[in-house]
Amino acid sequence: MSFWFYRLATTLAPLVPERFGYWLFARFGDVAYIFGRRAREQYLKNLEHVLGADSAPAELERLARLAFRNLLKNYFDLFRGHRLTSDQVRAQLAQVIGFEHMESALAQGNGVIAGSAHYGNYNLFLHLSAIYLKERARIVVPVEHLRPEKLYQLVKEQRASQGIEIVPVESAARTLIKTVRAGNIAGLALDYDVTGTGQLIDFFGAPARLPDGAAALSLKYNAPVILGFSRRLDNNRCEIVIEPPLEMESTGDQARDTRVGTEQVARVLEKWIRRYPEQWLMLQPIWESDKHK
Repeated sequence: MSFWFYRLATTLAPLVPERFGYWLFARFGDVAYIFGRRAREQYLKNLEHVLGADSAPAELERLARLAFRNLLKNYFDLFRGHRLTSDQVRAQLAQVIGFEHMESALAQGNGVIAGSAHYGNYNLFLHLSAIYLKERARIVVPVEHLRPEKLYQLVKEQRASQGIEIVPVESAARTLIKTVRAGNIAGLALDYDVTGTGQLIDFFGAPARLPDGAAALSLKYNAPVILGFSRRLDNNRCEIVIEPPLEMESTGDQARDTRVGTEQVARVLEKWIRRYPEQWLMLQPIWESDKHK
């Protein structure tokens, strides 16, 4: 059923006029917010961690509604992305700030660990990255292995048409190592620990488990870690900001250095999530206190 729904959506969405499509999927977001009780409650909990438990309920609700609309707009972009030309994708871009950081990092020849969060228009971010870097490097992104298998293969094929290679997160380690050592780009989501093997660190003032693969890869293979964030604007165009490379400290204590590096990543994530909380589209429990309730 999920396969046929996805296939139908990727067939119909490219036929929908862009302006109407964003309006329609924003309304789907309103419906999801109203009827998706568990997702809504979890997102509001996440917002409380970001903005503080004493935040006004009306403000939390306003931001949550915006986030659900942004999330469903992302699905519209996902469903139609494989049919967009490079020029159409570029037309979605308002501006890029800090692209020179990525160019300098690639020029070092050690590969790049490019990280972000479930933030803003991350589907367009990936697509744009592949377009602008296709002459320079491959982009490999680990994802959860979808079921049924034919759904995963369809998504993999469509991502490949956009210049993005996806690999199952469960078996991605070896592929990511090869990617970095070959001078290419490992694209990682840094705000959700799918495998449950990351570092338990302070995140917005409370313990949360975040993935530590970026720091571990960087320290072992001397590959720079660069974080980028794609913010969806009110007109549904995209503003991308690429941060300067993080300076990972190497003392020879791998466990300690990986933890410190992951904390550095967390501080950058906090800055961007706090700045535009409605752009953070995380509906899963992140903090340990929420996982045990």
